[in-house]
Amino acid sequence: MSFVKYQIAYLLTPIEFGGAQRVSLDFLRNIDRDLFEVRPILFFRPWESDTFFLKEIKRAGFSAYNIPVSFGKHDRLWLVRRFSKLFSFLRQNHFDLLHTHGYVADILGISSACILRTPTISTCHGFIENDRKLSLYNCLDRFFLRFSDEILAVSNDIRKTLVSAGIESSSIRVIPNAVPTNIDEVSSLIHRQAIRQRFAFLEKDFVLGYVGRLSQEKGLLSLIEAVSLTRKAGCPAKLLIIGAGGQKDELEDAVRDEGLEDAVVFAGFQSDVDHFLPSMDAFVLPSLTEGTPMALLEAMAHGIPSIASAVGQIPHIIDSGKTGILVPPGNVNEVRDAILFLYNNSSMRKTISQAAQKTIENQFDIQAWVKRIESEYIGLIKKHRGD
Repeated sequence: MSFVKYQIAYLLTPIEFGGAQRVSLDFLRNIDRDLFEVRPILFFRPWESDTFFLKEIKRAGFSAYNIPVSFGKHDRLWLVRRFSKLFSFLRQNHFDLLHTHGYVADILGISSACILRTPTISTCHGFIENDRKLSLYNCLDRFFLRFSDEILAVSNDIRKTLVSAGIESSSIRVIPNAVPTNIDEVSSLIHRQAIRQRFAFLEKDFVLGYVGRLSQEKGLLSLIEAVSLTRKAGCPAKLLIIGAGGQKDELEDAVRDEGLEDAVVFAGFQSDVDHFLPSMDAFVLPSLTEGTPMALLEAMAHGIPSIASAVGQIPHIIDSGKTGILVPPGNVNEVRDAILFLYNNSSMRKTISQAAQKTIENQFDIQAWVKRIESEYIGLIKKHRGD
């Protein structure tokens, strides 16, 4: 008798290729397809229908069901229409489990699944509250998450936030993100030389790197100020910023105000971040809030000595002084001092590099991470069936 695969609906809004999208792409590429049949369901903007995420899941062999975020310029019932399309699709396909990511997916997906009596798992990547609208959506998200059968929190801090919002702690599992660890050293050296040549970095330049959204909660203004201070202290620091976001104009103004036009490069969004990481002498993540940052894990997997704010899951990733350096969030002087310390201690950079790689290999390997989530899938499906 042949085994019937578990049918999984995988719901998210890949508007911007940030951490949540990278997590999803890594998961979809590595899930056991002999055991699970996964159908991505994507809320998308029609003008962003050809995104990197969509191209990559197609390349990986997945057929996505797309639901537009709006059904016309003056569509005042877009939320109702989006719910209707999602509900109809879920009802027609009789999924064994729904996995949601993000507030829109949580609100519409969990409510649909409750009506259809489909079990749900929701991954909570964190709550960004840059404005009142986002704060409202996050409040709604935390309310609907109460009705999810299980929540996967990517950090202990997020778990605490969920519990304080009235969500049963027994329904929350903390599963930090993970990354591939099979780094090819020869390819890394080739990429290092190519990227440094591309941006005219000199051999003597101490290249600092950042990867992520360009937004307020990432603390990039303090990083730009810290780079200015390190240069005044005699460090030939250059800063490579990879990513896109609404704060770009403000950051460019800050670079001009500090007179750093020749020292800071805005490389924009890059799909092949692993090609850029080896060009960096140190990675800096000055975030004010975080979950389990994928960019930090990737940098450490490449053996890039890292400086990161002691927020979210980061203190559980970095053993300060051994696998990286922790700094208080928003503290420019501490970031400056950490950069200067790494610049002036090449032997310590090498020691941290090796220890960081070993930490990622032992604790954040992607294969073990995928197996943990697959186990949660099977356990919840069997519980729902009464097996």
